[in-house]
Amino acid sequence: MNNRRSFLKSLGALTVLSALPLKAGTKKPNILWLSTEDISPHLGCYGYPHAHTPTLDQMAANGIRYSNAFTVSGVCAPNRSTIITGVHANSLGTHHMRSGGEGVEVSHEPPVPNEVRCFSEYLRDAGYYCTNYYKTDYNFDPPDSAWDECSHEAHWKNRPDANMPFFAVFNYTYTHEGSTRFEPGRHQEVTARLTPEQRQGDGFQLDSFPPYYADTRLQRRQWAKYYELITGLDYWIAERLQELEDAGLYDDTIVFFWSDHGVGMPRAKRWLYDSGTHIPLIVHIPEQYGAGAQGSPEA
Repeated sequence: MNNRRSFLKSLGALTVLSALPLKAGTKKPNILWLSTEDISPHLGCYGYPHAHTPTLDQMAANGIRYSNAFTVSGVCAPNRSTIITGVHANSLGTHHMRSGGEGVEVSHEPPVPNEVRCFSEYLRDAGYYCTNYYKTDYNFDPPDSAWDECSHEAHWKNRPDANMPFFAVFNYTYTHEGSTRFEPGRHQEVTARLTPEQRQGDGFQLDSFPPYYADTRLQRRQWAKYYELITGLDYWIAERLQELEDAGLYDDTIVFFWSDHGVGMPRAKRWLYDSGTHIPLIVHIPEQYGAGAQGSPEA
């Protein structure tokens, strides 16, 4: 299966689904994107015994887990431009990381053709309230028409009408490669909710990370911190899903979880090896929108 093409087709299908009349009594589906940064499929549901990811494991058990999902690049901005437009970064001109936008003093942002629109613009045309919290990093400036709100306050709860369908993006940043280099105090702060049983400790085993890394104490600790950050991510996912449950919207919402590229370690991030492009992708589709989708172990 070409998972990149399949995933983009599924997004297109959601756009069509959201725009077409549904059978009587069926609401347009809400769509929630939960993205994270710099992780490979190092989750319990992908067979990694050191991963403490009960929320994502349960989401995979009740939904669809993609075992062969790959990004178009080993670094974030080209992938983010691709996912928001459906256009391959090489075709769009956004394939050079930091060619423009956030984090650069001199901007060389590629001109995006007028006919290329952000995915959210189509959903807004279909009556959706579209929000992004808060990162874009597309290598181009999204037009004002891309979002109803794009900020640190953006949330589907802010929509003016409680009956209005929404497309909401939330981006988790604490799995970024820089987070694995936090000083102990800062690391403890961002992983404060972990229980002692969820801590990896200094006894992290060599078989828990690829054999092309040296078996050193520093390397073990780096990977232990990475896994602890992923557990922190799992707590964050649980919060976002609980918000849907509390509002009575979980069964009306299609949920995507994905990473912008692979693990932020040497020989992975910025490289077109599987270690840099293989990502977790899990999708929850409520029964009313995807007959037969629930319970599928993988795709």
